Amino acid sequence: SKNMKITKFEKSDFDSLENLKAKAWSTADKEHYGEIQPVFFKEEFTLTAKEGDEVVGYITVICDSGVAQIEPLMVDPDKKGQGIGSALLQEAEKMAKEKGVHKLWLETGEDWKAKEFYLKHGYTVRADLPNHTGGYNFVLMDKMI
Repeated sequence: SKNMKITKFEKSDFDSLENLKAKAWSTADKEHYGEIQPVFFKEEFTLTAKEGDEVVGYITVICDSGVAQIEPLMVDPDKKGQGIGSALLQEAEKMAKEKGVHKLWLETGEDWKAKEFYLKHGYTVRADLPNHTGGYNFVLMDKMI
């Protein structure tokens, strides 16, 4: 339209934007999913592995309407190979399932050790992501839980 202009979001746009979101998503959701809508929810949680008071590993899981992203799973480099990552992943999968998640997904480097770790835990490579983060090749992996 002739009167339209593209601007950066300003706080004064908040109410108008919220009204548009409600109207547009209502129409889009019916178009995408039909009359029976999925339960939409977002929640994030982080689990830690501790030895005494020292955190030796953690995993953050971002749940979004039945699907969850692992972002990230990290273990103290001096403690790798001791089952910490496996224990964190297993507990995160259990907790995600309790929250209504049916699938977990993640991105990792195509030639990183993490890829083999996730394959060992039942994850499947679903897509190659060439020239991805930092220009490196990544893979998209997932697992139904």
